[in-house]
Amino acid sequence: MAPLPPQAEQFHECDAPIASERQMMTSPGEISTFRDEKVPALIQSLQQLRPMIAGHAAAAEAQRSPVAQVADALNDLGIFTLLMPERWGGAGLSTSGFAKVEIELAKADPAMAWVAQILNGTTWIATTASDALQEALFADGPALICGAYNPPGIARKVDGGYIVSGRWPYSSGSRQAAWAQCGCVLTDTGQPVTPGINMAYIPMDQITIEDSWFVTGLQGTGSDTTVAKDVFVPDHRMVTMERTFGHVEDGKRHVGAPSDRFALVPLVRATGLAQFVGAAEAMLEIVEADSKLKPIVTTTYKHRTDSSVVVHDLGRVAAQLDNARLLLFQVTGQLDEAALAGRPLAPLERAQHKALCAQATELIHAVIEKLMFIAGSSAFSLASPLQRYWRDVHVGLRHIANLPSLGYEVYGRDRLALSPNIIPVGAY
Repeated sequence: MAPLPPQAEQFHECDAPIASERQMMTSPGEISTFRDEKVPALIQSLQQLRPMIAGHAAAAEAQRSPVAQVADALNDLGIFTLLMPERWGGAGLSTSGFAKVEIELAKADPAMAWVAQILNGTTWIATTASDALQEALFADGPALICGAYNPPGIARKVDGGYIVSGRWPYSSGSRQAAWAQCGCVLTDTGQPVTPGINMAYIPMDQITIEDSWFVTGLQGTGSDTTVAKDVFVPDHRMVTMERTFGHVEDGKRHVGAPSDRFALVPLVRATGLAQFVGAAEAMLEIVEADSKLKPIVTTTYKHRTDSSVVVHDLGRVAAQLDNARLLLFQVTGQLDEAALAGRPLAPLERAQHKALCAQATELIHAVIEKLMFIAGSSAFSLASPLQRYWRDVHVGLRHIANLPSLGYEVYGRDRLALSPNIIPVGAY
């Protein structure tokens, strides 16, 4: 790996998460450890549930949201609160432990793994907010939170809180959530008065879900649009840029888990790759098994494995997928180490992290393309699970966090000390 060159740190209003992480890292308090000893049992349970989950994947796609039987089974296992600290009833896993579970779930259904990753991320981040917000959300036990922030809604200040209105597309897992995390700008005049995005927490019974998720892949995620119209949000349920996630106020009680020190954007980016690794591994399993049985039509090969070219290609994609997995656990391991050590990621580390995720994205993309060529046109039959994995991964890899060109440019600019970068450091 190339060494990281020295570089001066820049600050931008979107760097508030970095400032908060730095303050959190240097705050006194004893930090517990991750509870990854739970991972093997979770994986075993998912392996047992895999036929049931996979069996409902087509139905979830058809209704464009998770099937209740699957969502309930996963909720009973605690799959949606794996990153949540134990103090609120979560599993307290590391990002590496969580990624292992996500890989296994994605082998059954990538869309369901996407929902699990989103609900885990939006629920976890609320556990780093103020004591008052944590108690409001979780005093009665783990509560699931969906979330979206772009385009932001509008929050108008009133006595004791805010009046919030907005429409938030891509709200994955909204039908499984109890709360919505809604990005907004604070305004009295229609123009933002505070830079950056603030987060309002609104109960789902005050939210309308607009049926808007019509896409090529990941249809089973229920990533519809959440809508709020003139909803009152008390002060303690608004996380502002001045006291953003990770802020440790004097006398804060609900703090001390290693997850309280995770870097927000790198966590979302890194854990989001796990389901694509799992989906690609499931595709490889199917294609390898079929290659021992199916011929290559129009040739003399009675089985695909009679062809040295096919055997070579399968070996190559397996090695590429192995490398994607190695990169995944490199970037999650970096987050876990930093959280346990109580240190924030430096801007250049974040840039490198984004570039390594970009490399994993390209490897996964190359793998699924080659597998579909090996599988042939029959893999695109709607009766084949391969086409659903392929579509789901294609859509997921196009998430803005995964675009390789942006990851490489951010890293290149930071290495060359070209300022300002194209994305504020707090946003990568």
